[in-house]
Amino acid sequence: MTEHHHMWGEDAAKRLLSKDREMFEDASVLESIFDDSKRIMADLGCGPGFYAKKLKEFASVLYCIDSSKAMLAVARKNLNGKNVRFIEADSSDIPLSDSSVDVLFMANSFHDMDKKPTSKEVMRILKPDGMIVIIDWEKSGDGKEERGPPAYLRMSKEDYLKFFPGFGIKKEFTPGRDHFGIVLER
Repeated sequence: MTEHHHMWGEDAAKRLLSKDREMFEDASVLESIFDDSKRIMADLGCGPGFYAKKLKEFASVLYCIDSSKAMLAVARKNLNGKNVRFIEADSSDIPLSDSSVDVLFMANSFHDMDKKPTSKEVMRILKPDGMIVIIDWEKSGDGKEERGPPAYLRMSKEDYLKFFPGFGIKKEFTPGRDHFGIVLER
């Protein structure tokens, strides 16, 4: 498993849910992407549920998937709702059926995953007309990043398109000053 946050514990979870993070990332930006129709969604690499809190409003079912037992435990505490399901799984082996998900969401996580097997799994579980919503750190950086992953791990919008062939950027949005957001569709 190449996902390095599987070692993260409760301190990291608290940091990922902090008011400080809300100053740099705004989960309410998701309201501009989704309409009132409820969708089956998967939050891959959900961590403690920072974005899942907002996603569940637009989901008929929201699968919160993470390889970290500790992160899922925090997410369980913070997210209530009959439509939320928690799955401890590696991103390269997701226990969901083929073509079962309308929206695959990833925030600040794909750069930590085993990318080729993960992108294959995403393509497998996503419905043919499904969308991929990505929030990630801006790639531009001088290697002296205050927050987030080091520059060599960061991915550009174009990098994402290489891992999801046949998809194009349908919409772009800005979740915060250090982040970009894209909606990919076939």
